[in-house]
Order: sequence, then structure tokens, then C-alpha cells
Amino acid sequence: MLKIVIGLVALGIVVLIHELGHFISARLSGVTVETFSIGWGPVIFRKKIGDTEYRLSALPLGGYCGMKGEKAVSESLEKGLIDIPKEPGSFYAAHPLKRVFIAFSGPAANLLLAFIALSFISAAGSLYHTYSNKIIPVSFGDVDSPSPAQEAGLIRGDEIVSLDGNDMHTFTDLQQYISLNPEKKIEAVYKRGESLLTTFVTPALDKKTGAGRIGVQPWIPLSIGSVESGSAAESAGLRAGDIVTAVDGRSVEDYFGFEEMFKEKPEEATLTIQRDSLILEKTIVVLYLQDSIPKTGIQWNTVIVTVPGTGFLDSISSGAEQTVRLIALTVKSIGLLFRGVDVSEAVSGPVRITLMIGEIAQSSISGFAELMSIICVSLFLMNLLPVPILDGGIILFSVLELFRGRPIRPKTMYYVQFIGIAFILFLFTLAMFGDIQFLLRQ
Repeated sequence: MLKIVIGLVALGIVVLIHELGHFISARLSGVTVETFSIGWGPVIFRKKIGDTEYRLSALPLGGYCGMKGEKAVSESLEKGLIDIPKEPGSFYAAHPLKRVFIAFSGPAANLLLAFIALSFISAAGSLYHTYSNKIIPVSFGDVDSPSPAQEAGLIRGDEIVSLDGNDMHTFTDLQQYISLNPEKKIEAVYKRGESLLTTFVTPALDKKTGAGRIGVQPWIPLSIGSVESGSAAESAGLRAGDIVTAVDGRSVEDYFGFEEMFKEKPEEATLTIQRDSLILEKTIVVLYLQDSIPKTGIQWNTVIVTVPGTGFLDSISSGAEQTVRLIALTVKSIGLLFRGVDVSEAVSGPVRITLMIGEIAQSSISGFAELMSIICVSLFLMNLLPVPILDGGIILFSVLELFRGRPIRPKTMYYVQFIGIAFILFLFTLAMFGDIQFLLRQ
């Protein structure tokens, strides 16, 4: 429940910042803002200052900025007018360039929030858990078909040191680079024993997520980092620092091999462990999660990566650089939607976004800030699409009016807006369908 509340509040802040951008630019442009509300739904508190009624509403889901004359298009159609009425202080009475400024300011406010969040991440530094760049190639999809990693000749225990000349220090580095380069031929330099070798691997496009993948798992050594309280591992007497060397007398070296020992789902297993200079045997009762994954209560040692914080100027520079990078990656991700990706899976609706934000916020402030920046950049780009009813549609109409030298007819705007509404409803339906599937899988 807490993560849902956190997610809703965070999404509300993103939307409120967007509307605040419209509010400030409208005031600067001489357009009357009749209503500015924090939240939606029933009004809890209202106060009129000048021409604007400020509201505090019950639902913390962002807010809205109601400008004078925003409904002039529909009103002119109802009255059969040829042109949109232009009352003093109304939105359509403003110069087209001012309307462009007002429309652009909402998405720009989201972009500014992303920049601030990314600058904060750089200034604060971060810490995350991952694994080494040592890998185990595995099949995916049809088990008879080799994965891209297997086709490239990679084998268990290979250590990937660089991809396309970019150094790889951890498994997270590998995941990030590969996921962003589906169907691209990548030069991989890897270490096998004492030899440094080179191969080429082409990540497959995951139709559900739009990410690239080559079919590898991290090589996780069987060194116990911690033991869950009340778990089977604790009952068996296992401790942090123990190293598992065998299961029922069969030698194992890594977690993938450890999992293979439980394919037959034995109810208990005898683990041979090394504890300092001692070799011990411990019998453990085994439960199973979905996909036959053994639940033992063992947490394996991870690689802890500490990213130091930066000074003020460096954090500003890093924030700007990461914002530009995020825009480019988001544009690239949108392009993948036209390459056969399952849109209902790849496009997240409000339910999944809310849960993701809430979950990440509970575990990591830096992770929360990063996800918020991703959502802000996505909203920035989405709202600038030249689709009527979005900010990009308003910008398009205003630019056309500027070059034509005369306003666009209300009837024309109405029909074009109708197409835009249909497009938005289509995307919303896909996102909600994906959310329902997501909830049914939980």
C-alpha cells in the first residue's frame, strides 16, 4: 500500500510541475489563468487572488491550469462561428508565438525536473549491488536454438572486458550496453583464462521490452553474503562467509550450477561448505518458487559499486549531459515500437508506473530520482508530438497560423483534434490492457 501512495504522489508532482510550467508562461504572456488547482476531484480549499482561483483538491494526482478561452474552439462550433472569438486575455487572443511559448513550457518544466533529478544523482553519488563481468551463456526461447552469446563462441566463465571499445567492469555494465543495442553487431573483447580474445555478437530484440539480449547470466560465486532470518539456511546452520563447494556430493562452482542441482526438486539437500579452514556438511530443507527456483534463504555475495558524488559545477554538467543522453535513448526506444515490439508490453500504463516508482522509492533515493527523470523525459517528448490535444498539437496549429497569416478555422481544428483524441485513446487502451495483464500475472 505504501508504494502505491508514494507512486501516486510522485506522479502527481510530475504532472503538477508540468501544469506549473503552463501557469507561469501564461501569466508572463498576458493570458488570464482562471483556475490553478493542486490535485483533482472535489475542492477542499479555494481562494481567488486577482483573476485566478487557486484550489486544493482531494486527489493528489497532479493538478490543472485552466486558461481563459481554452474552450473557444468547441464554443465557436456550437455557435456556428467562422473564426475563434478572441477576447482580451484569452488563450487564442495571444500571438501565435506566445501560444507556442505557453504550450512548450509544460513539457519544458518536466525536462527541467529531469535535469534537476539527474544533477542530484550526480551530486549525491550512489551505491548499487551487481555481479562481476564474468558470464554464463544460456539459451532462451527455443532451447534447441543457440543464443547470440553461444553463437559468438562465448562459454561459461568467460569475462567480457569491453564492448565496442567501452570498458565493462560489472554485469550491470553489460546489461545496459546490450539492452540499448538490439540487432546491432557488437565487438566483444573477453578474457578466457590468461588469453584475451575477440568475437562479434548481435543482441536479439526482445519483443516484449524492446531491449537487446544475448542470452547470458552472471557467473555468481557460491560465497554466502547473508542468511535470511527464520529461513531453511539459518535452520541448517549456514552463516555469512561460508562457501558452498558441493550439493549432495556433486561439485558446484557457481549459482547457475547450484540451481541445476535442484531440477528434480529434492525436498532436502546436503551442502558441503568451506568455513575458514574447515570443511562441513549441512542438510537443508528446500522449498521452491515459480520456475522451480530453490528457495533456501541464502543471499550470495555481490559486487558493491560506489559512485562518488560530484561538486556543484560538475553535477550541473553531468545533469545536462545525462538529460541529453536520456532524450536520445528515449527517442531510440520510441523507434523500436515500429520494429515489431509488443506495444501492450512495452508501453506502461499508470498502474505499472505507479507501482514501479513506489517500489524503487522504498529501496533507493537515487533509483527513484532516475526513474522520475526517465518519466519526465518521456512526458516531455510525448507531449511535443504533433498530435492535436497534446502540447505539440497546439504548437503545430500556432506555427501554421503564424506562416499562413490567418487563424485556422474552428471546424478544421475540431476534426483534426478528433483524430488526435482517437490516437490518445488508442495508446491509453493499450497501456491499460498491458496493466491488466501485469496485474493478472502478480
